[in-house]
Amino acid sequence: MSESTESVARQYIEAVGRRDLAPLDALFDEGMEARFAGSPSDKKEWTEALRRLLPILVRNDIREVFSNGSRACVVYDFVTDTSAGAIPCVELVSVVDGRITEVELILDRVAFAPVREELGRRTAQQ
Repeated sequence: MSESTESVARQYIEAVGRRDLAPLDALFDEGMEARFAGSPSDKKEWTEALRRLLPILVRNDIREVFSNGSRACVVYDFVTDTSAGAIPCVELVSVVDGRITEVELILDRVAFAPVREELGRRTAQQ
């Protein structure tokens, strides 16, 4: 029996929040497509984008998870160690046969700006 859509979506957000990207390989379908601000990413690109966020990520605090069939909506706070603090986020996640096939991230890009700036500073210092 495959896991519920809600459970798979929750596992994904929780793994990222723990800063543990290893489970994503099994959670993401090989043909997975992610979208943020209209730009598509494949599994490898999305995982790498998440990896780039780890230096500022403290945790993800899940507020709500809703599901309807193969689609889940995860509402959470992306908690950072930057001046932005916690950024409210929504991810729409599609799950087929226990694997994530689609992700769409929705967030306030203005609220997220201090996170991008701090990531740029930290990257420049390395």
